[in-house]
Amino acid sequence: MSDLDTLFERLRSQRWEARKAAAQAMVTAGAPAVKYLTKAISDDNPDLRLIAAKALGWMKNPAGVAALLGALADEDAGVRKAAAEALAKTGGAGAVAPLILALMDEDWSVREAAAETLGSIGDASAVAPLIGLLKDKYLDVREAGSEALVRIGEPAFASLITALNDTHPDVRFCAVEALGKMKDSQAIAPLISLVGDHDPGVRRVAVEALGKIGDPQAVPAVIGALSDESSSVRCAAAVTLGRIGDTGDIGPLAQASKDKNSGVRMAAVKAISGIRLRSRS
Repeated sequence: MSDLDTLFERLRSQRWEARKAAAQAMVTAGAPAVKYLTKAISDDNPDLRLIAAKALGWMKNPAGVAALLGALADEDAGVRKAAAEALAKTGGAGAVAPLILALMDEDWSVREAAAETLGSIGDASAVAPLIGLLKDKYLDVREAGSEALVRIGEPAFASLITALNDTHPDVRFCAVEALGKMKDSQAIAPLISLVGDHDPGVRRVAVEALGKIGDPQAVPAVIGALSDESSSVRCAAAVTLGRIGDTGDIGPLAQASKDKNSGVRMAAVKAISGIRLRSRS
């Protein structure tokens, strides 16, 4: 029996650490181990299929991609998730379509992993399905979709701007967050309009996103948000003014330092100190 045959049998261990050690040894063995791992990923034992999927990802060998794509349809959700994660390291354009299908998987963790991998691949054809994922009922999945759109970058920008008008607040929230991370000044005017959104969570992230972009033209809208009915929005406004405001904005912040909410008061005082420090430098 060869060393790889022995390692293959160790992949069947009931102990996770033993399976992991055998898989890592196979990865070290390189290309000759691919055929063993592709065989393992079709085994009846789901634990064996899962560790094989992980190992093929660690190996980063294109020869394992076909097996990983097949594993996206595995009956076990853990295997499907492991396959989606592995494709982030080994997949390419050929993995995009199967991963887009995985965005509709019944298991939320598979949807999350598929979104993360699509972000890693960065193919523009994934933009529309990822925008749709922003309506997912699970926060982790929505955040993964948003982050994937950020990683795809410019091809996703127009779709994210359109998503700011979606009737679903979760979609608007995630789109705003993504645009803030992109820091594209073309998003400033649309984001300013969201400072008046009827959903307080959307208003808050809009103010935060404007702070990340850092353009002073947003200052008047942010000053207005210091009077928002939501303390979280007022607090975000104070923080953002601390980033993009100047000495002319200290007056509104001084008023905010008397806010009934302690978090807002602290944020306003800190913002004033930050502005004064910048003005001296």
